[in-house]
Amino acid sequence: MRILLIEDNRLLAISTARSLTASRFTVDVFHTVADAWEAWNTTPYDAVILDLMLGEDHGLDLLSQARQAALTTPVLVLTALAEIDDRVRGLDRGADDYLVKPFAIDELIARLRALGRRPEQMVDAILTLGSVQYDVAAQMLSGPKGQVTLSRAESMVIERFFRRSERVVSKAQLGEALHPLEGHYSENSLHILIHRVRRRLAGVGGNVSIQALRGIGYIATVTP
Repeated sequence: MRILLIEDNRLLAISTARSLTASRFTVDVFHTVADAWEAWNTTPYDAVILDLMLGEDHGLDLLSQARQAALTTPVLVLTALAEIDDRVRGLDRGADDYLVKPFAIDELIARLRALGRRPEQMVDAILTLGSVQYDVAAQMLSGPKGQVTLSRAESMVIERFFRRSERVVSKAQLGEALHPLEGHYSENSLHILIHRVRRRLAGVGGNVSIQALRGIGYIATVTP
């Protein structure tokens, strides 16, 4: 899992990131709302750990901004605010889980893994891009010319592109999604996989294509 950790206490952020990395998570750490927003809006994370008190800013404002921008990443709020009203407010604003400081790192890891097992959004079980649909649970791609069941690797790639349509997905991001434990990937194997996904899209018809951006990555676009 790739985790976005937003925490203004630098010592706590460093120690938490080290513990998560030791448990084979990939962790990006940011201390300010501005930097965290730029990362969240451009990188496909599997979960976000969000502190509420970020200097003069409030984490719930960032959470609201993300949800309004249709970013569906699961969010675990990590905060010293322990009152029930604070928890309810966070959940109402779009948080998926809540952990009060001080916390046990083992519990944090368990909660992250639980978030990673959830469907990204139950209401988004069917993703639509142009005239093509993707059924997340069934791993089924459908278009005007028919439908096809995808392999696990093909499914992970298609879901990334459908959830980030018209936005660039880098080779590194795809590689980390496909091989989270190894921490590396073969560019040749990724190129072959993208070729297979393009053939799947062509087979079901529709107006979705995957374009390569030299030296950057790929982007899924809808043609008129």
